[in-house]
Formats: sequence, C-alpha cells, structure tokens
Amino acid sequence: MFVLSHNKYSIILKVERKMSQKEKLETAQKGAFLSLIVYIILSVTKFIVGYLYDSAAVKADSLNNMTDIIVSLAVIIGLKISIKPADQNHPYGHLKSENISSLLVSFIIMFVGIQVIIENVPELFTNEHHTPNIINIYVSVISGLIMLAVFYINQRIANHTQSSSLNSAAKDNLSDALVSLGTAIGLVFTQFGFPIIDTILAIILGLLIIYTGFGIFKESIFTLSDGFNEQELEAYKNYVLEIEDVIEVQNIKGRYHGSSVFVDVTIVVKSDLSLEEAHHICDKVEQHMHSKGISSVYVHPEPQSIQ
Repeated sequence: MFVLSHNKYSIILKVERKMSQKEKLETAQKGAFLSLIVYIILSVTKFIVGYLYDSAAVKADSLNNMTDIIVSLAVIIGLKISIKPADQNHPYGHLKSENISSLLVSFIIMFVGIQVIIENVPELFTNEHHTPNIINIYVSVISGLIMLAVFYINQRIANHTQSSSLNSAAKDNLSDALVSLGTAIGLVFTQFGFPIIDTILAIILGLLIIYTGFGIFKESIFTLSDGFNEQELEAYKNYVLEIEDVIEVQNIKGRYHGSSVFVDVTIVVKSDLSLEEAHHICDKVEQHMHSKGISSVYVHPEPQSIQ
C-alpha cells in the first residue's frame, strides 16, 4: 500500500501489502486533501495576479481553481461517507457515495466552463484589448508544473486504491495543468501585439473545462447505472476457471460500488458432488477472487448436465 509520512501532505509512494477497503478510502482522502490545499493557494494567487495585471485567461483559470476547491470538498465528503459501515438500510454499505460525488463533480466542472465562455465571448467583439503583464506567464507556468506534480501523485493513489472519485479529481488535476501551461504559451503571443489572444485563451479554457466535466459525467452515469467493463468481466471469468474443480462459468455479472467491485457468478461442477463438496469449491472460488482484488463475490453452483 502507500505509506504516508507523518507530514500529512508528504506522500511517499511505496507498495508494501494489500490494502483493506477502509485503508484505501482513507488513503484516497489524503490525495483529495492535497488537491484542496494546492487549489486554495493557486486560485488565490491567480486571482490576484490576473486582476492586478489584467489577464482574462488567468482570471478564468483562477475561477476554475476556485470551483476545484468545491470539487475537492465533494470528493472528501464522498470518501468520508463511503467509509461508513453497512447498516440496516444500506446492506451493501455506502460505497456508491463515491460515484455520486463524482457525478456532482462533473456538474460543477461543466457549469464553470459554461460561465467562463459566457463571460468572455462578448469580449471578442469589443475594440479594447489590453496586453497582459508578463508576470501572468510566469504564474501560469509555475501553476501548470505544480498541478502536473499533484496529478502524478493523485493518479498513482487512485490506481492503487481504485478510487473512482479520486480518479476523477486526478483527471481534473491534469486538465488544470494543461490549461495553465497552454495559457502560458498563448500569453506569450500577447506580448507581440496580439492581446485578443488572452480572451481567446479564456474561451478555449472554458471549452476544455466542459469537455473534462462531460467525460467524468459519462463515467459516473455508467457506474451508477450498473454498467460494467466487458474486458474486466472476461478477466474475472478466467480467474474463476483457474479453480480446478470448476467445469464451466455459466453466468457472471459485475457492478461497481465506489472503488469496490462486486461479482456474482454461477459455476458448473460435477453432478455427483455432495453439498459440502460443492460448497468447498465455492469457497475456493471466493478466496481466489478476493486475492485478485474483488471486494465481494457471490458464487452459485449448478450441477453438470448429463448428456
């Protein structure tokens, strides 16, 4: 698993052992907290610089980061709820809270993108365009590099914890990094007599924000509607067939619950087995699937039909 140093935001990535579900969620929270702190610092810095040194693109980027603060909070809350154990009303636990928070994240991101476009499109048709100060370029480059580092950390955490909400947040981190670096490149042209590029960049930034949000929206809807990756399901079927006494996999279904995977499988075993022997085979399938990272497995045996 990931080992976190005593400094909350200093993350050392090291795989030592398999993580429990609670450990995964708690580790994913660390990544969300990291994003939150960085976004607060960058959004305030960009807003001040963009306002004082007259850059629509940097101010738009600041607005993007300000809403990312809300996004990070939504991820943290979703992960916090996911940690809650199962109860009478939630026998499968609260794991889908992660997927719901990802869906909320997508709406916030798309809303921000639309707002940025609405605010900057009218500026294209005005005759007054100010050349932004060169300090905006430096701030955008530094911001982009910082966000690339945050993306790298959060993507690795998301991959190892299989956190859907942190994976969405990591995608947003990458989007922010590319936007900041692209803004810096575009602002270079404003220094050579093309100040309108600052407004154009702000509009492009808005479109990129919408695109990122829509991608997260599609993934969230797919998960919440119990969609499942066919290639993953085929891999799980092959895992089941690795058990020697399983003759055939008659049926297999999967669904995502946050960062967890639930699998229901019907296996075919010899018809002359006792109930205890069939049960033992089911136990072996469950243990094998758990070793492959599946959180919950339901196995139903069926006797082999005699031709």
